[in-house]
Amino acid sequence: DNFGRTVDYVRISVTDRCDFRCVYCMAEEMTFLPREEIMSIEEIELLAKAFTELGVARIRLTGGEPLVRRGLIDHLHNIGDLPGLDELLITTNGSQLARHSQTLKQAGVTRLNVSLDSLHADRFKAMTRNGDLNKVLAGIDAAKAAGFDRIKINAVIMKGSNHDEVL
Repeated sequence: DNFGRTVDYVRISVTDRCDFRCVYCMAEEMTFLPREEIMSIEEIELLAKAFTELGVARIRLTGGEPLVRRGLIDHLHNIGDLPGLDELLITTNGSQLARHSQTLKQAGVTRLNVSLDSLHADRFKAMTRNGDLNKVLAGIDAAKAAGFDRIKINAVIMKGSNHDEVL
């Protein structure tokens, strides 16, 4: 870039769909892109391959919620096995981690970012509109048990919602 830094990192949004409706992210009633306008899994793999051939060493898959993308889990190893790829990361709300952690690890995912806006079940549900805190915490535990040693927790801090939990 103009500051002499090497750009070796890219984010690929694999879906706009999500199983939560976080108040800061989505309207309660969302209008999603038509499926034919979203890249196919094969196109995502081709894009990831092109980026790694250009020197990208880290790819982060995001969404919406990437783990609700139909077919992604089955083809994730194709991205994880790309020559030159040092890190494959997924940003997730954690709702699907209990089910998929082992498969993600086996597919070559090296790091996880989990969105966790509150440690109080009632606040968590209010902020996500339908999320289950215990399910997300169980997902984080499953990811640790699957061997993920780099799990980053992200939180959106909102005055009047969860700001008192920061400390």
